[in-house]
Amino acid sequence: MNTVELKEKKVGLVFSSGFFGFFAHTGCLKAVEELGIKPIGYAGTSSGAIVAACAAAGMDAYAISNLLFNLKKEDFWDPEPWYKTAFAALKLFKGWLGYLEGERFKHVLTGTLPVRSFEELTTPCVIVASNLTRKRKEVFTSGSIEDAVQASGTIPWIFKLKKIREDLFLDGGLVDKAPVEELARRVNPEVIIVHYIFSLNLKEKNNPFLLKRFSPQKAYTLSMNIARHEHYLTQVKLAQQQGLKVIELKPSLPQVTPNRLDVGKDAFEASYRYAIAKLKN
Repeated sequence: MNTVELKEKKVGLVFSSGFFGFFAHTGCLKAVEELGIKPIGYAGTSSGAIVAACAAAGMDAYAISNLLFNLKKEDFWDPEPWYKTAFAALKLFKGWLGYLEGERFKHVLTGTLPVRSFEELTTPCVIVASNLTRKRKEVFTSGSIEDAVQASGTIPWIFKLKKIREDLFLDGGLVDKAPVEELARRVNPEVIIVHYIFSLNLKEKNNPFLLKRFSPQKAYTLSMNIARHEHYLTQVKLAQQQGLKVIELKPSLPQVTPNRLDVGKDAFEASYRYAIAKLKN
């Protein structure tokens, strides 16, 4: 399916979870915009939820990338006092909610999103988080978009669990890495474009986790990522069986971390170039 055909179809755009993957997602968004493709709906989890919400709120890739390229670690890094973490360690982290307070992350969202609720969005948006209290996947399509994005982006151990009313939430990528099914159900697209960021350990060959410290934990993390990827593949297969065209964009990306935010520009460009080439064919 070429660009001309895509411009004539009802297209949904899904951004997967991926550690600090919002730079790459924004590069994909830039390519989609330049090719004249206008999504009828967005969906995302974790880092993907941030870009999905911004795009659905009417922000273009230039505005989002301008924000990201000026992002500094101290803009979102607000650890609790060291003695609280030390005390939690003495109790084997019983009752501990996480390391970063999350207030600076919330402040970034408040200062970025043009709207406050899903109901105000210019385009439908679906955001997924893990509801630990109710033991289920939570799909946000109404209410506070800021709360939904923060819940979906609550990285385990790093951010304190997000509380919304009486429920506690954790990263959405743990239960739905790329919510293809949820977007298809809500906006009835003809085509779904998925910008998918692989978990790094899924791209390793053989069993390198055996050579690393805490090998059993590394093996457990790998098995979790396998399960998430298999769940995603099942969603794609079901969508295709229902007659939907699914276009997967899976670029090879440099790793961005809180201490390597400068690499974000490289991830942005790599994703942009990949998406342009893939979607033109």
